[in-house]
Amino acid sequence: MTDENERIDATVHKYEDIPVKKFGEGIDLRRVELKTLAQTWVEMKEGFSSPLHRHEDEQTVVLISGKIRARSGPKGEEIFTEMKPGDILTVPSNVVHQVEALEDSVFCEGFGPGPNLEGGIQTVFMRKQRRAEAAAKVSEDAKNT
Repeated sequence: MTDENERIDATVHKYEDIPVKKFGEGIDLRRVELKTLAQTWVEMKEGFSSPLHRHEDEQTVVLISGKIRARSGPKGEEIFTEMKPGDILTVPSNVVHQVEALEDSVFCEGFGPGPNLEGGIQTVFMRKQRRAEAAAKVSEDAKNT
């Protein structure tokens, strides 16, 4: 069989089989990734929010249940929009954005054409955390030599 004739089947990923990844306190993610798309099921507790961030991949957010406030744009130029179930947020590449749960909420996020998520999400907190971890490693290495 040639590659173009190779059989490829669709896959159903069962909710209970997808590992939970904590994205800070109050935010649980279940993510599946393909070559050019990542799909994430997000459960966010009331009062919690994603960090203000941007990433290379385009993104959609479909609210399943609850109520969230979407924020777009840099500080001083923000646009805030409340979302109800069925609403869809679209985020172009590298647009600064954030979502906040106004009540316990569930939403699905789609990312593409990546996925470039692990290396692409940029927040001040994440950059500071990476610098602190690097400095701690250098300090630890210096102690061990």
